[in-house]
Amino acid sequence: MLRKFLIPLLTFCAILPCAAQDYTADATLLRTEESYIVLECSGIARNKKEAVEMAKKSAIYTYLYIGINGFDKGRPLLGRNPSDEARAYADRILGTSSYANYIRNCTIDDNINKTAKRDVQVLAKIELYHVSLKRTLENAGVLKRSADEIELSETREAIAMPTVMVVPFRKNNESYEEAIRNNSDMRMAISKVNEGFINEGVETKDLLTCLNNAETYRIRMGDGMSLDDMILANSGADVSVSVDINQDVNSTGMRVSLTLQATEVATGNTLATKSEVSGRKRTTADVLCGVMARSMVGDFLKQIATRMATKMDTGQSVSLRFTIDPSSAINMDTEINNIMPLSDILISWVKRHAVNGRYHTQGRTSTMLSFSDIYVDNSVENGMQSDINDFALALYQYLKGLNISVSRNITGNSVDIVIY
Repeated sequence: MLRKFLIPLLTFCAILPCAAQDYTADATLLRTEESYIVLECSGIARNKKEAVEMAKKSAIYTYLYIGINGFDKGRPLLGRNPSDEARAYADRILGTSSYANYIRNCTIDDNINKTAKRDVQVLAKIELYHVSLKRTLENAGVLKRSADEIELSETREAIAMPTVMVVPFRKNNESYEEAIRNNSDMRMAISKVNEGFINEGVETKDLLTCLNNAETYRIRMGDGMSLDDMILANSGADVSVSVDINQDVNSTGMRVSLTLQATEVATGNTLATKSEVSGRKRTTADVLCGVMARSMVGDFLKQIATRMATKMDTGQSVSLRFTIDPSSAINMDTEINNIMPLSDILISWVKRHAVNGRYHTQGRTSTMLSFSDIYVDNSVENGMQSDINDFALALYQYLKGLNISVSRNITGNSVDIVIY
């Protein structure tokens, strides 16, 4: 009896217009299955047959535009502010017979009511293929998946995966060299983790090789940067993965704890962290560490890939620094071609060429202009990768077009431009 009076009340409060039809937004969740959800929803039309179809459409409409309480945090599938393209595509589904493809089953309640306008109102139990509907919208390009839903293989096809350098965790301001020089366990752990990344198909850079070339880096970069920073900047690695290892040995065996932390070289942003402790075994540390590295790297790489997947939309973060050569006749305040000061010209160019106009100005003087977190395109199109080199080349050509003599140096994800 309560349901009989409740249906008209719900309908009066929850009817919303859409494309010249009235869909109710009173769908409630009964249960969730793997590929479908079971909803209870009303439908209103001139006769029972049409009312049943309106109940099905209303369930889909609620899922798309309103959200289902208790499912997916109550968020509408199309978001709170769907694009015109998304609305048009969803309305085409509701406006044609294709909506029926997403209904697994529909059971009508015995109680049928009449509205004040003498329309027929039914209450239906509807099984909605939410997974299939979501996939349809994704394939149509009107619904974007969150980064954690994108498979690693898909990310690799869309953007370049990062190059990794495995480095030791440093304590008390020690250098990389000091951290591994007299620590055979650390060298072993770095080797095992590095091997784990290689087995996952990730390109890695060898820390020991870079250490051997450290003096070359020092001569090239000068004394303004620490040796460890020089190594990372010149390694070509996008991500540094620091490793920390600790052993616990007693009469019952060996136990190893391993901690990994990934940091983006260009920005210093943390991309992933993971820490695990092995069971106690009667074996050696290198055996335990090898097993742990193999099991940890897959999940750890997934964390990195999730953060990288966001770069499909945001782009790759790079830093850019302009400096004026001491012998130059111009500086950042010089008006170029009677247009505007040089610094404003450079800022305007960066804003136009950053993905979604995203950048941050780090500092400016009359002889220097510095940017951090400029997001540049890093997509793959026709097998060709867009990267920091394309960004730097476009900037170089633009400045040459203004008859400004420049040189450029690319180190990792940093671009240095000297203006003469």
